[in-house]
Amino acid sequence: MISNEQLLSIARDVFLELGIRATTAEVAKRAGIAEGTLFHRFDSKETLFHAAMRFDPEDVLAFIEALPGQAGTADLRATLIAFAEGFVERARIALPVMMMSWSNPESHFCSEPSVEKKQRQQRVLAAVGGFFAAEMKLGRMRQSQSAILARMLLGSLYQFCMGEMFTGGSSGRASASEFVAGVVDVLLAATAPAAAARPKKSVGARRRKEVRS
Repeated sequence: MISNEQLLSIARDVFLELGIRATTAEVAKRAGIAEGTLFHRFDSKETLFHAAMRFDPEDVLAFIEALPGQAGTADLRATLIAFAEGFVERARIALPVMMMSWSNPESHFCSEPSVEKKQRQQRVLAAVGGFFAAEMKLGRMRQSQSAILARMLLGSLYQFCMGEMFTGGSSGRASASEFVAGVVDVLLAATAPAAAARPKKSVGARRRKEVRS
């Protein structure tokens, strides 16, 4: 006997290892069950694939589009780090799914019209850029090009996940949390308001200036 959760975990490993061309026969073999038993629980390879990968583009989009509503509600750095960590968690699933689909564009796994993909990408950039624009309006970030900042943040996170995918889970010396914190710190340092960007003079320095004057 094998639970559905165990079976989906095995199927997930097979799909990530072999791509979209992985067969249900291979999944059944690794799970130690007959292929007929597999189809008794999941009526098609597509059903098994989506259940195993647990990926829903609409859920990801909802997570991203919730970001603008958080502008000005808490510590800016903490908000960005929480968002970036959540994005990395989702991208670790989304990227393999997309790679598998791209590897076999004729299959029904890649049937979404390209116009919908384009619109989804535009909404992602608009949401993240909108968050930065709102923070700039509040004065917590220096006025800059919010759309470019959005691409810088998302591109960095995508690249980290791509590195993990192609190196078997290791994307350099930094862990995901360290990388996320580093990216956020660099971005905030580059967009700090003018007053915050200037180092404050120490009390001793101010007193020495007063004595000289």
